[in-house]
Amino acid sequence: MPPTGSPSSLTATAPRISVVMPVYNAERLLGECLAAVNASTYREYEIVVVDDSSTDRSREIAAGHGARVVPSGGRLGPGRARNKGVEQSRGDIVFFIDSDVVVRPDTLARLVAAFDRDAGLSGLMAVQSPTMRFRNLCSVYKNLWMHYTYVRRAGEDVPLFYTTAAAIRRDVFIASGGFDANYADPNIEDTDYGQKLARLGYRVQVFPDLEVEHVKGYDLAGLLRVDFLRSMSLARLKLRKSADGIGTNDTSVPTGYIVSVPLAGLAVLLLLVGMALGNRTLLVANFLALMTILVLNITFLRLIRAHGGVRTWGLSCGLLIIELLAAGAGSAVGIATYLGGKKY
Repeated sequence: MPPTGSPSSLTATAPRISVVMPVYNAERLLGECLAAVNASTYREYEIVVVDDSSTDRSREIAAGHGARVVPSGGRLGPGRARNKGVEQSRGDIVFFIDSDVVVRPDTLARLVAAFDRDAGLSGLMAVQSPTMRFRNLCSVYKNLWMHYTYVRRAGEDVPLFYTTAAAIRRDVFIASGGFDANYADPNIEDTDYGQKLARLGYRVQVFPDLEVEHVKGYDLAGLLRVDFLRSMSLARLKLRKSADGIGTNDTSVPTGYIVSVPLAGLAVLLLLVGMALGNRTLLVANFLALMTILVLNITFLRLIRAHGGVRTWGLSCGLLIIELLAAGAGSAVGIATYLGGKKY
C-alpha cells in the first residue's frame, strides 16, 4: 500500500523517539556516543542497544548510560540487529545511529520538528559534519566524501537511507518489512533498504543542517578495503535488482564518479602500453583520461580544497585515481562472483 507517513503515526503530544543502535565491540566510543544522546535537549526518547555478541565491555557501558540492552543471541549482522532493535522499541520515530556517531544536543529536537513540518515525510537522514577529529589525508578524503555524496542530494526525495544517522516513522518501518536480513556484514544494507523504501513509494530526504560527528579514521589500506568491498556489494545489488533498471543510478555515488571508474582503468592501460611502446599518442590519451576524471569529480575536489587546503587537495587528486582502481576491482569481483552464484 502506498505510504503516507501519516501524522497519525505520531502521538498528539510530543512523539517518542527510539534511538536504536547495533553494537559489536564498540567500547572505545560507545560511552561518548551514548552520553551525547543523553545530553539531548529533547527528552522523550529511549535508547535500545542491540548487542551483537560483543566480547568487550560494550554491554556494561550501554547499561551504565541508561540504554536498554538487547542481546542478539548470536551474530546477526547490522541489518537484522536493527530489525531486532525496532521490535524491542516503543517510540513513534526510530532513529538509527552507529556506535561511533556523536549527535548534537538539538539533533533529536530537530528531527522531530522535521517530521512535524512534513506529514508526508517517511524518513530523513543526517549528514556527517565536514569537521572531523582525524586529519590525515585518507580520513579527510573519505569523511568529506561521505559528507559530499549526501549533502548534494538535499532537497529531493532519495532512494537512500544512510544509517550512520537516519530516522524513520515506526509505522513505515514496520510496513516496509525492515532491512534485508541476508547482509551479514556492515556494508550496503542501508543502501538496499533506501532503494526498497523508494520502490514502495516512501519519501526520504537528506537534511544537510542536521549534522553529526562520525568519529572514523582511515589509513590507505582501510580506505581501499572499504571502497573495494562496497563496490563489490553494489555491483551484486545492481545485478540482483536489475529489473529496476540496470542503467539507473539509485545510489549515493555520483554518476561522474561511476563513469570515472572505467576511465581510471583505461588511463592505467594507456600509460603502461604507451610507456612500453614509447608511443606518445597513447601517453597523451592517458593524460586526457586523467584530466577528464578530475573534471568529472571537480565538485568533490573543490570541497576537499575548501576544508583540507591546497596540499590535501593535490594529494587527493592522486588518491582519487587509486581509489577508483580499487572500486573498479571491487566491481569486477562483484560481477564475477554474482555470476558464480554469490548474490550478497
